[in-house]
Amino acid sequence: MLTQEFEQEHSLTSDALWYADMTTTPDGGPTDVKARLAEVRERYGADHPVTRFWARAEPTLLEAIGRVELASQPM
Repeated sequence: MLTQEFEQEHSLTSDALWYADMTTTPDGGPTDVKARLAEVRERYGADHPVTRFWARAEPTLLEAIGRVELASQPM
């Protein structure tokens, strides 16, 4: 398992990478995270490991997206 081999990084950089992945469509267009997750579910199907991973990771993912959006707001 990857978690045994690699320590999970907790940083704004890691959050920004998730943000970039989850707010971009497969063809490079902009989207929001809810639409991206819906697209993943539709493309892979309910029983695919990718879909199951994102279902488990969604709360953590949404927290990361929120941190990036908060950090990018003007002061």
